[in-house]
Parts: sequence; C-alpha cells; structure tokens
Amino acid sequence: MVPYLRNIIIITVFRYERYPYVQFVMEQLAEARQACADPQVLIEQRLDFSRYVPESLGTGDCLIVADKLLHIIDLKYGQGVLVDAYQNPQMMLYALGALRTFDCLYDIEEVAMTIYQPRRENVSTWTISVFDLKEWAKNTLKPKADLAYKGESE
Repeated sequence: MVPYLRNIIIITVFRYERYPYVQFVMEQLAEARQACADPQVLIEQRLDFSRYVPESLGTGDCLIVADKLLHIIDLKYGQGVLVDAYQNPQMMLYALGALRTFDCLYDIEEVAMTIYQPRRENVSTWTISVFDLKEWAKNTLKPKADLAYKGESE
C-alpha cells in the first residue's frame, strides 16, 4: 500500500472529533487541500538531515506536504516544559529532512512548524521561507554541527 494512503486510513479510523490532535491535523489537511489538489499526509515519517548534521535522523510525527507549504506537526504529550515552535531547532531539522525528500516533488516555498501540546493547552506555529531555512542551515547549523562532530564544539 502507498504509505500516505495507509496514513490517511489510520487517521480516518478514529472518530476524530474525540481526538483534538487528529482533528487539528484534519483541519490543517483541509487547508492544504484548498491550495493543492494532492497534498500528502505522512505519519511517523523518517527524516534524514545528515546533509547538515552528520549521521543524524529524526522522525516527524505528522507531515502535510503540499505545493507552496510544508507543514510539520509535532505532538508533545508530556506536561513538563512548554515548547515554542519559534526558531525551534528540532523542528527546523525536521523541516530540512522533509525538504530533502519532498522539495523535488512539490513547489514548496514555506515551512510551517507546529508544536501541539494538548496537556499544556499549547499550540504554537511558526513559519519560515525555504530560502531562510536553508540559509540558517548553511550559515549557522552546519558549521556548528561539523565542529561538534569533530569534538571541537564549545
């Protein structure tokens, strides 16, 4: 089965009105469908951002990939620390990994990153252009990651 179809089936099995996170994802998907005929929803997507951080991978909880906009949604279920999406390095790494896979298939111009923390009643979204994200990766992330990999970081 095609991975994104499997993921859509998983989402629709739930009566999503009873699951606020799933309802939020479905609302974001409906928005994406207004601008793109064939957005993809990917759940637990493996992301490779080793181009910027050597030997590094991550898993995105939910990606909605569409023309113009890539949306990464990270579910954080703990009650501990409140997490903000603004310039969140983990989310930016996930965005770079997702772009590596999907930028050639879609005309992505911006990346929206959402932290969804239901037990803290926190939904935080931050959007950055693909150009600015790649500039951050080239000028800030990669030099620091290379130093850390060599054991020379501060």
